[in-house]
This record gives sequence, C-alpha cells and structure tokens, in this order.
Amino acid sequence: SNWKCGTFDEDLKRAKELIDVAVNAGADAVKFQTYRPESIYVPNAGQSSYLSKKGIDDNIYDIFEYLSMPYEMISQLAKYCKSKKIMFMSTPFSISDAKEVNPYVSVHKVASNEINHIRLLEFLSKTKKPIIISTGASTYTEIDFAVKLVKKNGNNRISLLQCTSKYPAPLEALNLMTIPKMKSRYSLPVGLSDHSTDPIIGPLVAVGSGASIIEKHFTLDRNLPGPDHPFALIPSELKSMVDSIRIAEKARGSGIKEILSEELELRKFATRSIQATRDINKDDILTEGHNFDILRPGNQKRGAEARFLASIQGRKSCRRIKVGQGILLSDLKG
Repeated sequence: SNWKCGTFDEDLKRAKELIDVAVNAGADAVKFQTYRPESIYVPNAGQSSYLSKKGIDDNIYDIFEYLSMPYEMISQLAKYCKSKKIMFMSTPFSISDAKEVNPYVSVHKVASNEINHIRLLEFLSKTKKPIIISTGASTYTEIDFAVKLVKKNGNNRISLLQCTSKYPAPLEALNLMTIPKMKSRYSLPVGLSDHSTDPIIGPLVAVGSGASIIEKHFTLDRNLPGPDHPFALIPSELKSMVDSIRIAEKARGSGIKEILSEELELRKFATRSIQATRDINKDDILTEGHNFDILRPGNQKRGAEARFLASIQGRKSCRRIKVGQGILLSDLKG
C-alpha cells in the first residue's frame, strides 16, 4: 500500500517511483496488491487493534477501501515494469481481483491470510501459472490442504514462503528453520516473506537455509503516512539487501564437496602427503619415522595421500628418492 498518496495521478507517479527503486536495487520483481474491501472483510469488521496501536483508528473496511488499487492502474504499472525490465506482480484477494491481474502477470502470489481461500486457490490453479503461497499464521495441516488443492486442480508449479504474520516481525520470531523442513516435507521451492525491519539478517539466514525467494516490503520514506511505511525498507536498505543476497547465493555453492579451483594452490603446497625425510636408495625399506613421514610438501613434489600409509610402510623402493620428495605407490616394488 506504500504507493497510495493522493489522487490517481499522484498514486501512479508514486507507484512508478517505487518500481524504479526496485529496479535500482537489482530486484527480480516488484509486487503490489489488488483487492476490494467488500471481498475481504465483513462490512462491520470494526477497528484493527494492531493498527490502533500505530495511531490508525479508522474502520478496517474504510482503510482497505482507501488503499484499494484501481483496476485501471494495473495495466499501466505492468507496462511500466516491462519497460524497466522487471517482473510485475500483484497479489489478488478474490476471483474478481485475480481476473483483473491475470493478463498482466506470469506468477501469482497468495497472501498468508488467503491460504484457506478455496475459491481463489482453485481459480489461480487453473491459470496454470506458478503460484507462490505465503504461510504466515498457518499450520502444516492448512499448508497441506492448500498444496493438495492446487495440485488437485492441475497445477504443480507451487512455491511456499515462510512468513511471520506480525508487522514488524521481531527477528527472534522469524522461525527460519522451517525453510529446510518445508523443502523436505513438500519437495517444493521455499522462500521467506520477511516482515522484520532488518534488511540483512532474515534474508541471509534464509538463503543459507535453502530459500530461493525473498519478499520484503519497501518504501520511499518510513515517515510517510500509511500503515505499511514504518516497517518497510528504505531504498538504500533494499539495495543493500539485494546485493547481500546475490553474494550469499554464490557463497552457498553447489552443495557438492569437492576440491575447488581456488583451493588447488594451497592444497598442493600445504596438505600433508608421504614425503622422504632422507635420501632413499633403490631397494631401501620404507619405514615411517626413519626415512619418510607424513609432512607438508611445500614446493617439493607431492607424495601419496596419507591414507595410503599402510600400503607403503615396510615396502621396498624401486628407485632413488631424494630427501623432501614425495613417495608414490608407483615407487614401490612388488
């Protein structure tokens, strides 16, 4: 809702400024929300105690009515995103919203509180487009239901987001260890919808835990009027977050334990191997602690790996080996 500031033209200008911020930060996508109050809350839903604590005492229905994005703005924002080469997304909250959004998005997003919105999930599933489902304030039973429902309607292109439904969410409430557990339970991509105010800790721990999607609120200025500005990142923080994530993605690596090209030089110089500790003549018996030992070779030729010690101990040399040189299995008789 951080695009909302006044008239249609003012709102559109603010929304485009936010898109520019996302582009400059290096984000892959920028996501808005599309809703109408009558398809979310009952008319007499009353005040939100959460918002009242922030000094916003209006009826929640009126707040949602004020913050609802005009449908005619969707196409303009999608077109602007395309011109800026960033993915446009908008979370729908009803089938009517989804019908308006669907022509302009390649990926759908389901908000945490909509995880049990059966009709919306059915509609989105049938678009055959990938669906990202936030899981804030939900249980595995509820997530199981949503995932099975989407799959039942012919769509297996599902991702899940760990989320804590608190604005802002304390770092200690992010519960990021659910990310690898959900990956294992569902065999689906899992990410984090992060409502904490810290730009780095949640995203980086999530990426280290296997997250492949990070969602974060951002704003032009945290002091602007509105419910979502106070806990959102400012532009410099958003860029710092994205930059850190890109580095963390590389640092995570392939998961294959192997000798990397960056390690070869030091491995050759400093990893221990079987080296001659004195000159060894042909037919000399090789004895650990007498004429060879397990040492770092430095600039000398490396010998056999230490795990072959038992295969070398007590054998005869078939050639002359100078002090410091490595002893290989091919240097042994028999």
